[in-house]
Amino acid sequence: MIKNKKNTCSACGTSPVNHNLFFVLNLLDETLGKIDIKFLKFASTNRGREVFSYIEKLIYNFFHFIGFVRYSNNIEKAITGRSKLIWEEAKKRSIKMEQIVLFGKYIEFYRAKINGKMFYFQSLPIPPWLPQDGYDWLDDKFTLFEKLSLNKIPVPGTKKISSLKEARASFKELRKPVIIKPKCGSRGRHTTTNIKTEEDLINAYNVSREITLYMVMQEHLFGSVYRATLVNNKLVGFFKADPPKITGDGNKNIKNLIIERNKQHVEKISEILVKDDLINFIKRQGYDLNTILPSGMTIDLSAKVGRMYGGYTKEMLDDVHPKMHSIFEKAGSIVEGPVVGFDLIIEDPTKDPDNQRWGIIECNSMPFIDLHYFAFEGKRTNLAINVWDLWNK
Repeated sequence: MIKNKKNTCSACGTSPVNHNLFFVLNLLDETLGKIDIKFLKFASTNRGREVFSYIEKLIYNFFHFIGFVRYSNNIEKAITGRSKLIWEEAKKRSIKMEQIVLFGKYIEFYRAKINGKMFYFQSLPIPPWLPQDGYDWLDDKFTLFEKLSLNKIPVPGTKKISSLKEARASFKELRKPVIIKPKCGSRGRHTTTNIKTEEDLINAYNVSREITLYMVMQEHLFGSVYRATLVNNKLVGFFKADPPKITGDGNKNIKNLIIERNKQHVEKISEILVKDDLINFIKRQGYDLNTILPSGMTIDLSAKVGRMYGGYTKEMLDDVHPKMHSIFEKAGSIVEGPVVGFDLIIEDPTKDPDNQRWGIIECNSMPFIDLHYFAFEGKRTNLAINVWDLWNK
């Protein structure tokens, strides 16, 4: 069955957000980020983290005292698979971990008693004594591009844009096709790929403009999307994610191929939903739902990847080319974050990357480590073990 759910945002995918709220938050992040440089420098120091950790504990204790906050030990209420893995590993190590419930709502913040002290954290418990300067900027895709490019780490050509005039100028400079996406953000929200014409450019700009004033335009790389996760500057997970695809038979149109694919879909892989995002995506390739694909011809149906979109996933750390380890160790030293996830596009990570056109497209300060554990194929990798090992001085 082809589904088109109402009251959802096709550009947000499976993680819809309030557009107006996100727009304001992105605006504040951009403006306050320029004003509070000294504050951020202090906050990223060991002393700064100690001060804010102490203030955080006082606030939570006060809210608990007046009844606004309570603590839950029900692991099934964990907001994400990432946090649940962390919690399960904490139990194995006899670390008491609890979830914060604010005004009766379970939130993605937790506390754990570690080495006799209570530590509060958002999903991933990072020891406060480890260098964390990169967390102030690594989610900013343009800043990331500048720093990686300066250090000869492969990245696609990238321009920062905040107006349609800048978008048009950048479009003329960069190699086609291009991608437009919010300068900060995750999960591919309001990202448009495979932009080849000015009409597509304007539409893509308007899609991103719904949640931000500040965007980046990047040259479109071809290949699967991969997540390289580093813990303590070591590559510990390498996850492949493909978009939903269909293969023509010379008889059925795209719409019927999707219907047929959904009838045959396997457990743990979602059905393919036909929404505006999919229709616009195949349109940029020159197709519509009535197009009959030649026999054997395979096309992508979305820029969004993974099982939740009807795509494919695989954990393949053991298969990647040895050079990948040294490249990402270098990239990790640049971003200075104890736990980070790099997104990259490459044709074949098992082959020498020096002989391929590829690049890192973004970095995540709060990577979903559960991706490596719940991949459809490949060896399960529980990175919660690596995260808790950070506490072993």
